[in-house]
Amino acid sequence: MPIEAALLGEGWRLATFLAALGVLGYALATAPWRAWLVARSDRQHVWLGGLVLLTIVWSMRAGITPGLSFHFLLVAALTLLHGWRLALVAVALVLAVLCALRGGADWSAWGAALLCFGVVPAVLVTALHAALERWLPHNYFVYFFGTVFAGSMLAFNAAYFARFALLAANGTLPGARLDGEYYAYLPMLSLAEAFVNGIVMAMVVVYRPEWVASFDDRKYWRH
Repeated sequence: MPIEAALLGEGWRLATFLAALGVLGYALATAPWRAWLVARSDRQHVWLGGLVLLTIVWSMRAGITPGLSFHFLLVAALTLLHGWRLALVAVALVLAVLCALRGGADWSAWGAALLCFGVVPAVLVTALHAALERWLPHNYFVYFFGTVFAGSMLAFNAAYFARFALLAANGTLPGARLDGEYYAYLPMLSLAEAFVNGIVMAMVVVYRPEWVASFDDRKYWRH
């Protein structure tokens, strides 16, 4: 699990669990199930494949200090492919699977993990994409370098800083322990995250633009 339950107090676990349930309930109720997934079976396969890939990637992690393991998120790509609501549902399912694989040991931290590694990156990428759509020209390079590359980096950093802020507020990890470790690795790993998301999105946009909810090939390729 991205966040170990033992690192959070009971009050924080309950508060984040309830908040995550509220956001997930909204996502489930408003997600474009029929318009996006049911309409095309190939999109269903892509969404389910993303679930499997995310489960595999998130089950592998590199640890630095207790509670500060790292792994690729890929939430930016999932969000750009299917929208933030379907991406959030996918992250919630992945976290549930990871909890089950660990024997339910970290189930009480499911909400905190969903907020930090689902809601924060998905909403940030969505907001950045909307801002770039509004203020910059509609072309492939703006989409790729702005939304995909910069968005992936920002989402990665924001997600891990959200986890750090939550643990710091809980008093679990003193900030002094992180100066030489956490802040040194995070920027480097965010570049790798952006590179991986960039490869995925570049291939899909070129060969299967109909799989990308955030990309309209008629609008972007005309410039």
